[in-house]
Amino acid sequence: MINILSTWTLLGFIAVNILFLDRVNCIVNWDGNEWAMSCDFYGNDLSSAQTSGERCSKKCAQTQGCTHFTWTQYNGGTCWMKSGVVSKNDAISTNDITRVCGVIYDGHGVVNWNGNAWAMSCDFYGNDLSSAQTSGKHCSKKCTQTQGCTHFTWTQYNGGTCWMKSGAVSKSDAYATIDPTMVCGVLDANVAWVRVWEDNFNWNGGVDLDKWNFDVGGSGWGNNEQQYYTYNRLKNARCELCPGSTRGRLIVEAHRENMANSQYTSARLRSKANWTYGRLQIRAKLPDGRGLWPAFWMLPEKQTYSTTYWPDNGEIDLMEQVGYDPLRIHSTVYTQAYNHMNGNQPTNSIIVDDATSSFKIYTLDWNVDKIETFVGDETSPFANRILVWNKQDDWAQWPFDKPFFVLINIAVGGDW
Repeated sequence: MINILSTWTLLGFIAVNILFLDRVNCIVNWDGNEWAMSCDFYGNDLSSAQTSGERCSKKCAQTQGCTHFTWTQYNGGTCWMKSGVVSKNDAISTNDITRVCGVIYDGHGVVNWNGNAWAMSCDFYGNDLSSAQTSGKHCSKKCTQTQGCTHFTWTQYNGGTCWMKSGAVSKSDAYATIDPTMVCGVLDANVAWVRVWEDNFNWNGGVDLDKWNFDVGGSGWGNNEQQYYTYNRLKNARCELCPGSTRGRLIVEAHRENMANSQYTSARLRSKANWTYGRLQIRAKLPDGRGLWPAFWMLPEKQTYSTTYWPDNGEIDLMEQVGYDPLRIHSTVYTQAYNHMNGNQPTNSIIVDDATSSFKIYTLDWNVDKIETFVGDETSPFANRILVWNKQDDWAQWPFDKPFFVLINIAVGGDW
């Protein structure tokens, strides 16, 4: 019996040795890729997610801290994401022919740009903005035409998908991937913005009703304002050609006159088009009169969040001016969490010495993660930044991910 036990012990030892040698000495065949079959990495588990083996690398790339991964058939397909410094040499061979392991960046996966704004076999972490089915060669153009898109990745998913991304980025932020068909790229800094809408008001007469609606009424508009807003009335809103020029302008005027229990008339225009993200620029000369309250601003097209339209769904004020301090230009945003009722609305103002004597350019840059406003002139439209507001955690603080329309108006009186 002792000998038999000794024999079983020896056989057990040999079996363990065989397994041990199989895991350490059998070579993992990377075949020039960042992934391999029948392999694994010891420990350093970060998190897991149910997904296909083909998408495990992308899932790891989208997970903060993930540097390598293993995919198994567990629970229908699970990607085991792992952290820490690793190389392909740390992988171990396994007996499971369905198992996949891979690294996101092995220290050797250099993205080769070849002097272009795009490269093969690369990707960018996160910051997904939107996606569209298109060919790889049209992905850059699709990004250019999408408001807020600064860089992109193209994959063969669903017949060819362009994953558009936002935020500040450079080529050095790209990482090499295991997919030789994948394309990533950045928009050339010299690529111009795509103009999607404009109105130059270059005629004499009423405004273009294909582009503008009018808000009508004299109910105080929530601020105890004194004016009555009229509908398409030339006395309050009209287009005029500048004298001796083909350039036009929109005139919005408030008048002291009685109408519908109000002592003043004025106009409030709202665009029929609406946008999510982009750049809005308005060239304007502001009035100089105590009691006047002109504004260029934006409101959401729909009530998406909560049961209250305002302020829960947001407001962006590019420019406000009040008559008692006519050279001070204000910019503000309103949300459910940040508004004047709470006394914490994000706002700022600057002095513009010629705001009432010269045409200035007011600019809103609205990106997926930041809102900025500026005032300047035609030679330097971004000369002075008024406000910057970075994206916050949830819709109560940042509802600015839905379509908004533009408003132009002059109020009279009201609570400031």
